[in-house]
Amino acid sequence: MLKYKTHINKNTKQWITFVHGFGGSSNIWHRQIRELSKHYNLLFIDLRGHGKSKNIALESNFNLEIACKDIINVLDYLKIKSSHFIGISFGSLLILKLLKNYNNYINKSVLAGAITSFNNFTKFLLLCLNLLKGILPNMYLYKLFAYIIMPKPNHKESRLIFIQEAKLISRKVFTKWLSLIPELKKFIINLEPTSFHKRILFLSGKDDYLFSEDVKSFASKNDLFSYISVEKAGHVVNIDKPSSFNQHVVKYIEKNCN
Repeated sequence: MLKYKTHINKNTKQWITFVHGFGGSSNIWHRQIRELSKHYNLLFIDLRGHGKSKNIALESNFNLEIACKDIINVLDYLKIKSSHFIGISFGSLLILKLLKNYNNYINKSVLAGAITSFNNFTKFLLLCLNLLKGILPNMYLYKLFAYIIMPKPNHKESRLIFIQEAKLISRKVFTKWLSLIPELKKFIINLEPTSFHKRILFLSGKDDYLFSEDVKSFASKNDLFSYISVEKAGHVVNIDKPSSFNQHVVKYIEKNCN
């Protein structure tokens, strides 16, 4: 089972489950703990090959469904019948997949730095990443990727944390997760906004030039979706502007909470 950590608030029965992105770990949520633990029980999960789950094997048949089932297994183990979910980047895709297959476990979702489409530049970036994975050491790829998606001076902390966490991932794990790209493309191409029946808040940094406009368009096509653009933030909104991020999360979850 995946490694996890919890912060318990005895004054509430509400949970938030956090799902990090590719190359990250539950450590990327450190600036959410103090504020959000005042209101909710918090569950932080490390995906296979990441963080404290780095020694959990990725079998040859590993895919998005298995990655989602890993998360649900943790909730079942902790007897959490339902939870709000917060995801960043690739974690947002896993939550969208969870909403398709495990809808009853999810209350509201907050998807930060969400990915809802592959534009031409993103496709080119992924192609380069795939071609270079057998040539360049992981660290060079991580740094290159970090500077491309988080290029501005105010993204410095996000870049450093991404690189620090990503360098802990083994070459084998890196290659295995990259092998999911064709499945990811197929999933994203077939995403239909109106097919979701749960409330989702999309939080994009105004500087997230790769994805934010497509996310805004996606969010506009379902009345249950909300979209907020965060000033002076890039792809990793929760690190670039943690105070704004935390305030938006609490306000959104408490609004019309059922």
